Amino acid sequence: METAADAPTPSVRIPDGVSPVVLPTPFGVGDVNLWLVESSPLTLVDAGPATALALETLERGLAERGHRVEDLERIVLTHHHADHFGLAGQLVRRSGAEVHAFGGIAGWLGDVGRRSRQEMRFVEERLVRHGLPQEVALGARAADAMVRGYFEAVEVTHPLAEGDVLAFEDREWHVHHRPGHSTSDTVFHDREARALVGGDHLLAHVSSNALISEPLNAAEEAADPTLRLTPLRDYRASLARTREMDLDVVLGGHGVPVTDHRALIDERSAATERRLTRIVDEIAAGHETAFDIARAMWGRTAYVQVHLVMSEVLGHLELLEGDGRIAADEVDGVLRLREV
Repeated sequence: METAADAPTPSVRIPDGVSPVVLPTPFGVGDVNLWLVESSPLTLVDAGPATALALETLERGLAERGHRVEDLERIVLTHHHADHFGLAGQLVRRSGAEVHAFGGIAGWLGDVGRRSRQEMRFVEERLVRHGLPQEVALGARAADAMVRGYFEAVEVTHPLAEGDVLAFEDREWHVHHRPGHSTSDTVFHDREARALVGGDHLLAHVSSNALISEPLNAAEEAADPTLRLTPLRDYRASLARTREMDLDVVLGGHGVPVTDHRALIDERSAATERRLTRIVDEIAAGHETAFDIARAMWGRTAYVQVHLVMSEVLGHLELLEGDGRIAADEVDGVLRLREV
């Protein structure tokens, strides 16, 4: 799961004209990497969280390169998590920059207050069905409300789709949707530089959670909490597609760049297989619900990082159930797990 990671190191070969602007966040993951492309149009990838400290740090980072917020012409968002898009609205008001993001999340970003609360309800109902106690759910709800203070709505002026191309005067980035960590994860491939701007799709020192979230096509009403979700399955498929790419470097949203993406993806796959085995063992030991498993494997963290830990467990359970290794029976509104 995501934890704090180091900032990018200059020893890694980063494409000409691209540089990291590292901002602090109030989250456990630590600093977030924005990527400034000093080309035409002047482009910033991701925006950081909406905090005064993050904005001050961004202003200073731009000034060190001879730019101001007002000079930004294009903001590109890799996904719809607060540490990546939170400041975008403020930056647009000051610069008039275009906003490019995956089209499926445009409506969510434009109506972020209502949609984020709706998604919170969807996730909470789902986790309670998997054994999360109501009192723990209330605590998670309060934490979610706090996170909503770190972003605001922003209009996506240029919705992106798989296969689109972002044009600069001196390069092209090919757009690829890579759902898993989030439903909106989008990566940008500079074929000539053999580089991928990856957001949180693949991070060097920590595995990215495949987070439980409401489907992108939910709109006026929250989706059915019994709907089958496949975030980890989707993430593994996305990683498999990235593994086939010819890359020298992946510029991630946290920590140092990845210089051997295939080896790292293989490590992540092996870790998933080990965790699948561990979860089957926990079910065999009598842990009947997803929250039981979360407590057994993560202890107190299961209470304070509810969404992260439960997403980790539920993603693996979906794989196991899909492969016919376990089954779930609903008893008094709670899903009880058993081996098959």
